[in-house]
Amino acid sequence: MRTMQKMKWNPGWLFFLVMIIGTGCARNAESKIDQIDQSTPDGPQNTTSEIDLSPPIIHMDNWESPQPLPAPIDAEGDELSPFITLAGDELYYFYTPDLSASEAKQALDGISGTYFSEQVNGVWSEPQKLNFATENSLDGCIYTVGQTLWFCSRREGNYGDVDFYTATWVDGAWRDVRNAGEQLNVTDDVGDMHLSADQNTMIFSAFRTGGFGLTDLWQIQRVGESWSEPVNLGDVINGIEMDDYPFLSEDGLELWFTSPSRMGYPGFAIFRSIWQDGAWGEPQEIISNNVSEVSIDRQGNLYFTHIIYSEEGELQGSKIYVAFKKNSTSP
Repeated sequence: MRTMQKMKWNPGWLFFLVMIIGTGCARNAESKIDQIDQSTPDGPQNTTSEIDLSPPIIHMDNWESPQPLPAPIDAEGDELSPFITLAGDELYYFYTPDLSASEAKQALDGISGTYFSEQVNGVWSEPQKLNFATENSLDGCIYTVGQTLWFCSRREGNYGDVDFYTATWVDGAWRDVRNAGEQLNVTDDVGDMHLSADQNTMIFSAFRTGGFGLTDLWQIQRVGESWSEPVNLGDVINGIEMDDYPFLSEDGLELWFTSPSRMGYPGFAIFRSIWQDGAWGEPQEIISNNVSEVSIDRQGNLYFTHIIYSEEGELQGSKIYVAFKKNSTSP
């Protein structure tokens, strides 16, 4: 990472973070064939979740109990950083055989990176690795909105160790890959981010002067081809520790994010704040027990990362979980 506050998708940073605390549009999968590199390795379903001593718990009756996504998403290795499209039928996520391995090692292993799976009739397809045509790069933190895909990457030509890039959906493939620019990657030092549905508002995490904690959530507005000065979301949202991984609902009225549990549960929790009377309301802890990186489809189903530890407190890995919204048509 460029600096400690550069909290993007990076699994190494997520590993460090959890250890010191206790880290669109539906499209046809066949049309992505030009960017598919390889499938996740063959092997039995990972059984790590079966020995989980602190499975995620949800504090509201609006959702069913969280459960890990089944195979083929759950595989031997570690899955994290899910992004579910609004339609709920496309899932992007980061996969690595070893969450604790360095970025340099992951970039060279030929396996670690962003994977894509499509849900058809309630069944997820075999995940395929996305290839953005750069050797020895490590890509992650996928986010799609409209015809634009954002991702961050460790590759040659960056301003720093990890930069944000964009790509455009053209003629059945993600093309025209471009660095997101010096303002976002250097001046604002944007960490994990989320855009409003109209792509004009960005909420992101960063460690900046004027913040309240180790990392805060900030907001910028699109101004022509650039962005406004960052504005801190305030101490109602931001605490004295880490606030990160924002997710803004399609209507812009719900802000979800990750922060250390305020209810005494281990590690990080997922919070929701409601926009009312011109301000963000007091956040409510929704999911607890070493959870992070929530992504939500239009039906309100919650996809998120869960970190798993042994009884001795050793890191066992990470899995993607889902909490289905009750009365949802999802399986």
